[in-house]
Amino acid sequence: MRNSKRLKSVVLASALGLFLATTTFSTTSNAATIKNGVVCKKEGQKGKAGSKKYVCDKNPYVSPTKLTWTLASCLDAYDLFIEAKDQYEIFKDILSVSPEGLAELTNLQKSSASLQTLMKSQVCKKGK
Repeated sequence: MRNSKRLKSVVLASALGLFLATTTFSTTSNAATIKNGVVCKKEGQKGKAGSKKYVCDKNPYVSPTKLTWTLASCLDAYDLFIEAKDQYEIFKDILSVSPEGLAELTNLQKSSASLQTLMKSQVCKKGK
């Protein structure tokens, strides 16, 4: 009788251990990786990987656009870029009055273009 109880407890403990081991393994393997460009399902969902914050959204620098984990700072920078682009016409009218202003306007255009290129090629697309 004692051997029978001992055998049942060993089998039960083994089954429980096996169940817990496979449950833990499947949970970690099915967990979504939060990394720039990885597909996500719920728009607006926020995540963090290391010190970087991510948002599930459409990356403005990747085509075709679909919901992916995108650096939160990328989306913030894109919003600022669009706002600055909208304000450009006001600066253009003000700065075009003098030759110095035209030179500054040209510098502003070059800086804007180089920042846009940096955002496309590294910060927003690759997540660096």
